[in-house]
Amino acid sequence: MILTSFFALLGCKSNAQKLQVTPIYTEPQRVTKEIPETGRIQTYTTLKAVVERLNPMIFMLSKNAETLQLRIQGNISSGGHSVHQVRKIGFEKGERNGNTITLRYYVEIKKIPGKESADVSGYNYTKDEIYKIPDDVKIIRIELYEDKINTPSDRNPQLVAHQTFNFFAKI
Repeated sequence: MILTSFFALLGCKSNAQKLQVTPIYTEPQRVTKEIPETGRIQTYTTLKAVVERLNPMIFMLSKNAETLQLRIQGNISSGGHSVHQVRKIGFEKGERNGNTITLRYYVEIKKIPGKESADVSGYNYTKDEIYKIPDDVKIIRIELYEDKINTPSDRNPQLVAHQTFNFFAKI
């Protein structure tokens, strides 16, 4: 039993840098509304989100003298015959200008054939990243782009979030 517990602990891996994708579910909601011109009451059904959509953003989780831990989050729409999946979040070290460095993250979105479930309106994604800060860097700019990888007309990645961190005093 002790050996089994030991092997179980060795098999555990931290998902600190693993991409997490969760569906955004909706449910039907009845809405009743009065039409002012006629005074008639109209009732119809619409979809209401059950899970909150995450706003695209980058924020710092922690920082010490040599590392920066940050979280990247956002959402994509997917529904009906337009099924989109988040494949991965890629990293590109950008240009360095003096004591400033730019980091670019690309969310690869792939359109796949098929039909999305009626109660899914999209997907939230989050990923925690750890970046080793070079000694002489004082400003880090982080940009988040969405890149639709199998749509040739939309091959230009779109900037969805950016954040700047200043580190003038090392801890």
